[in-house]
Amino acid sequence: MASEQKELAKAAKDRGNTLFQKKTREGYEQALGAYQEAIGHDPEDHIFYANCSACHFELGNEEYEPRKKVECYARALVQARECTKRDPAWAKGYVRQSAAEFELIRAVAKWEERKIQDEKWRKQDEERAEQDRKEGREPYLPTRSEVKELDPELKDIARCGSYTSCEASCRKGLELDPKNAQLRSRLQSLRDAGHMTDEAKDREMCDKEAAAEMKAQGNAAFSAKNWASAVESYTKALEQDPFDHVFYSNRSACYAEQEEFEKALRDAERCIAINPQFAKGYSRRAHALFHVGRYVDMEAAAKKGLEIDSASAALQDLLKQAQVETSETPEVQAAMHKLRQEKKQDAKLQDLMRGLNMQGNNIQMFNPGADGDLSGLLNGLKGGGFGGSGMGGFGGGGKSRMTEEQMRAMARATAQASAAGAGYVPPASPAEAPKSSAEPAGPASSGPTSFAPK
Repeated sequence: MASEQKELAKAAKDRGNTLFQKKTREGYEQALGAYQEAIGHDPEDHIFYANCSACHFELGNEEYEPRKKVECYARALVQARECTKRDPAWAKGYVRQSAAEFELIRAVAKWEERKIQDEKWRKQDEERAEQDRKEGREPYLPTRSEVKELDPELKDIARCGSYTSCEASCRKGLELDPKNAQLRSRLQSLRDAGHMTDEAKDREMCDKEAAAEMKAQGNAAFSAKNWASAVESYTKALEQDPFDHVFYSNRSACYAEQEEFEKALRDAERCIAINPQFAKGYSRRAHALFHVGRYVDMEAAAKKGLEIDSASAALQDLLKQAQVETSETPEVQAAMHKLRQEKKQDAKLQDLMRGLNMQGNNIQMFNPGADGDLSGLLNGLKGGGFGGSGMGGFGGGGKSRMTEEQMRAMARATAQASAAGAGYVPPASPAEAPKSSAEPAGPASSGPTSFAPK
């Protein structure tokens, strides 16, 4: 009888494997049913639980609704723990377990963010409706779906997920398979998420030879300006040796080239934490700080780097650029950063329009604003927009064509008007503004240049 049940379990598993390979939501759901059938025939086979975990995990990846995403990853974690409970000597079970818990933690955080945003929108709707009542208009309140709670059986699982527990799963798996690439990668993901992994155990697992090979691949990709490939290679180097500050420095440069400046800043700070005497780490940090609008911190970083290497031309340039900004009031600094961000956004929209070959259709560009409002762009597509009126649209490119000098004048005027409590009308568009014979004193519109890897 036991033999017959195992045969039925194997048949169900094989059917599940075939369905899983479809790599569709329907395929994962059907595969899950097949694996659950296999468990019904043979509830002690750990692999069936691992496969159920994989199905829930992939369904979580497919899901867009935050609550359902949390539930999928929570179920994936439950099944992975059933797997490792039945066979604690199978390394792949810990791969499943650590992956499910890591994604569960991220999904819970995003769900909480979504709930906060939904509540903000609800309050805004109520405020608009109240304003309509006061002004004698019929109030409009959009219908919002009822906020649903997690499946009660999954609440504790979701609440108790932690990076510490996730790391413990990785360590157990690495005790069984020290070279396991997926578990090493998960540990690096934990570090990148801000979790401080066990230093002693990290040192035990260092493989400097493998790390050097990955670094070489990263440098080659960097030289070819293949930033994504370079990031991947430097990350793999960190998986083998998380104590080499140069890997973080080089990856920071790649993120900067990709305009992922928060990540560039995070890596620069990690680089400095590992080796505070590495001057280039401060140039990486100052460069990233410029692009996130933290000019006072940028100046401090450049000064700190120059204490270590006073001859560094890069750090000297960064200090000058920072001091141009810090000579302004905090209000002007904030306005300059906002204008630079809008200029980039405008330029990207210009590139998009050129790519769609729409120049000859009398389409006028309009800056969407820092909040990503595309109403101006939609007006432009209709042949509207503000053309050359100078009212924020800067027809045909707007802020993408503004010089640093023009943006600084606008930032100062905005700050002064705000301080005076008066309304502000932006100055004329770049096409109408007088041209300066001198180059602006501040940094170029693209900001400080990045630097080659070491």
